[in-house]
Amino acid sequence: MRFAPYILAGCLAVSASNTAISAEQSRALPGKGEVLFRYTNEHGIQVLDDVVPPRYAPGGYEVLSPSGRVLEVVPPQLSGEELKRKRQSEAQREADMELLRRYSSLADIESARSRKLAIVKQDMALLRSNLSSIELQIEQAEAVAARTQRHGDEVAPELLERIANLRQEMKVLHERMEHREQEAARVDKEFDRAAERFTQIAGK
Repeated sequence: MRFAPYILAGCLAVSASNTAISAEQSRALPGKGEVLFRYTNEHGIQVLDDVVPPRYAPGGYEVLSPSGRVLEVVPPQLSGEELKRKRQSEAQREADMELLRRYSSLADIESARSRKLAIVKQDMALLRSNLSSIELQIEQAEAVAARTQRHGDEVAPELLERIANLRQEMKVLHERMEHREQEAARVDKEFDRAAERFTQIAGK
């Protein structure tokens, strides 16, 4: 493997402040003479040393045997944006693997969509039935209250309370229905994305 010319550490005029590096700030030798480190300095020159000064470590370096064989390559540290893109790429790769494990074809995806939607729609049908029942009960209770008032009598507090409770129950059922409608839309979008992504990666 061919490398650009480099400067041996013994030939460099290294100041005491650069050589006095703590264990946390530099990668120390396992044993004197066991390995060397090759890094590139600010002048673009490759340097061999028995430690990597901390200001050069983020740029990456190589670990070499005394004979010059490369034992390990430590890549440059990623910038914040590069690290963000790397994590996003890794997350997408994991999501793709999970998608391929879960489904073997677009037909599988559509079948799963139908099953999920069927559950949601079944719940919505039950909610509609309950709403119709409560609406009827409210109409009947309000009719009784109206007749009572027409006869000049006072409506019983129990009846008024019942009507109020029924209206509150209807409000809760309407909210649940709205949530189920949102869930149905979310399921549809979720499986649309899964089908689109599956088509993209399955063809690679």
